[in-house]
Amino acid sequence: MGSIGRAVPGVAVKIVDEAGKEVPIGEPGEIITRGPHVMKGYFRKPEATAARIRDGWLYTGDVGKVETDGYYYHLGRRDDMIITGGLNVYPAEVENLIYTYPGVQETIVFAIADPKRGHVIGAALVPRPGANVVERELLTFLRGNLANFKVPQKIVVRDSLPRTSSGKLIREADTLLSN
Repeated sequence: MGSIGRAVPGVAVKIVDEAGKEVPIGEPGEIITRGPHVMKGYFRKPEATAARIRDGWLYTGDVGKVETDGYYYHLGRRDDMIITGGLNVYPAEVENLIYTYPGVQETIVFAIADPKRGHVIGAALVPRPGANVVERELLTFLRGNLANFKVPQKIVVRDSLPRTSSGKLIREADTLLSN
C-alpha cells in the first residue's frame, strides 16, 4: 500500500543524496531515473538541462525511498520538504498516513514558523460528508504511526481546502490557518 511500484524493464531508478550517491535501502533521497523515457533536454535552455540531467540521469526533484522488495515510495517534492529542529519531514508521508484515517476526504500538510524549531508541522483536512474527525483521536493515531517530530502541532478541520486557479492545493500556513 502506498507504493508507486517497481521500475519497469529498460528503466533505471535510483534514490540518491545531495551529492548524487545512492542512499541505503529505506532511506529517503531524490529519485533519479535513466532510460528511453528521459527527455533530451529543455528547448533552448542548456543551463536548465544541465541542472536537471547529469550523466544521462534525470534528477526529478521528487523525494522517495525504495524498500528491500524493490517497491518505490514517493514522499513528496524536494522543495516541499519541511525542516523542523534540523530534521526533515516530507509532507506527502504525513498526508498519506492521514488519508488512511477513517473519515478524511482530503488533507494537506504544511510548515508553521516556530521560533525554537524553525518550523513545526501543521495539517488541514476536510472530513468526508457525514464524518466527524476528532482532532485528539487523529493525533493519537498519528503519534502511534509517526516519529514525534513528524506529528502535526496544529490540525485544522475545514469545509474545503484553498486552491490556486489551476486547482492545485495551497500549502501556505497563513492561508490554511485563516478562516
